[in-house]
Amino acid sequence: MKKTLKLQTRLTIFVCIVVLIALCITFFTISVQTADRVKEEERTTALRTAKLVAETPGVAQALQTRKGLKELRDYTLDVQHTTGTEFVVVMDMNSIRLTHPDANKIGKKFTGGDEQPAMHGHIKTSTSAGTLGKSMRAFVPIYGKDKKQVGVVSVGISLNKIQDVVSHSLRPLYFIICVSIFVGVIGAVIVARTVKNIMYGLEPYEIATLLEERSAMLESTKEGILAVDARGKIKLANAEAKRLFIKMGIPTNPVDQDVNDILPKSRLKQVIETKKPLQDRDIRINGLELVFNEVPIHLKGQTVGAIATFRDKTEVKHLAEQLSGVKMYANALRAQSHEFMNKLHVILGLVQLKEYDDLGTYIKDIAIQQKTETSEIISDVKSPVLAGFLLGKQSYIREQGADLDIQLGSLIPNAADPAVIHELITIIGNLLNNALDAVAQMPKKNITCSMRFQDRQLNIEITDTGAGMSAEDQTRIFEQGYSTKGTNRGFGLYFTQQATENLKGHMIVTSEKNEGTTFSLRIPYEPKEENDD
Repeated sequence: MKKTLKLQTRLTIFVCIVVLIALCITFFTISVQTADRVKEEERTTALRTAKLVAETPGVAQALQTRKGLKELRDYTLDVQHTTGTEFVVVMDMNSIRLTHPDANKIGKKFTGGDEQPAMHGHIKTSTSAGTLGKSMRAFVPIYGKDKKQVGVVSVGISLNKIQDVVSHSLRPLYFIICVSIFVGVIGAVIVARTVKNIMYGLEPYEIATLLEERSAMLESTKEGILAVDARGKIKLANAEAKRLFIKMGIPTNPVDQDVNDILPKSRLKQVIETKKPLQDRDIRINGLELVFNEVPIHLKGQTVGAIATFRDKTEVKHLAEQLSGVKMYANALRAQSHEFMNKLHVILGLVQLKEYDDLGTYIKDIAIQQKTETSEIISDVKSPVLAGFLLGKQSYIREQGADLDIQLGSLIPNAADPAVIHELITIIGNLLNNALDAVAQMPKKNITCSMRFQDRQLNIEITDTGAGMSAEDQTRIFEQGYSTKGTNRGFGLYFTQQATENLKGHMIVTSEKNEGTTFSLRIPYEPKEENDD
């Protein structure tokens, strides 16, 4: 098996190579810039020197009269030594040298051929080879008092000297480069170790294995998983989450999108801000019932994001609501059975006492009462399940020492969908239970349940003579777990609200302290056709 370098070693080598390349580029760039700067400075020096000589009094006169040539030669040598130039040559209009560092070259024609533009009055610089080697030259015309050109002065600086100046200027850079290489190597080692520590000492193939294992676990779980960063941007959604997204009719590739744009009912941003989890929260999105668990993600004491797990609760919740309805049926039947047993005990006592007249009157009163209470409900509420539930609830509330007045403003047809009846039982049952709790400690214990069907809409109003609620309580009574009655309460009205939303209905609560409370509901209600079984 071929042995590969460890991550730390590879990072060290890579960073060193990058540093070396960067330093080489830097060195080359600075060298070029330095050479250009030195050449420009030397060119400027040559031009300035040439102009100085050309404008010096006596130079033009010496060219015209050919007198004082020795003094002219001495002057140009002094200028040459003072400025550090290679040569200062004065020539006439025939390119014949009148001065030169080498006396043997005086009186001979200037070499190089690059002086011709200056012979026509142009100031010029060039690089050319002469008798003293290759040099940078500056040419300036010389004019007499009559403004007529009488010659040219040429000042040259050896290219070898220019190269020496460049090399001297770069000497500090050599030291800096060496120090930079040393620092770069040390930095590369530190960076490699830091990266290794950040990766918990794992090699790339180990990280890849962990990622594959994590991905397999995320994709195989039966719960939807959604992860967001500290800004609320979605960073991960597993296969189950995408499957549920399809059922909800929302985009299946939400990565890098704001979680509130994808799931407006999500509270992941709230979880990030408060750093507190929200567990077993029921939400409904596009008809799909979900149970959400949202928890913050902490890393080294900082909240870096949040994760939500959610699952489809539609079927489970439907069964739970049916069981809730069955429980209400059972309570109502138990109350009715208890009430009938009490009446049977009275009848049995009257029979044993042979109070037959009183017995007849009692039975007659029971019959009238039963007919009065049940006839309207049985005749006007066409759903046997709902009618039986209302009768049973009426008996149960009476057993608890309160009075329930059921008012039917119209015939209530049976629902086309039996599930609607189960939802109605959940709604009415919870509201009546809530009303019974409200009047329990009141001297006047009256509860009214009004129902009316009109224009395919069922209007329900439940009023009690309880103590009423404050404005703050009214804004919070539908929150899961909120209750003014103690712990382990606060679910009835929450489920009532959920059931109302399931039926696409609307509920309003009005309440005043010491005046009682009224819950008003408007629910779309599709009646069952008369010829339906």
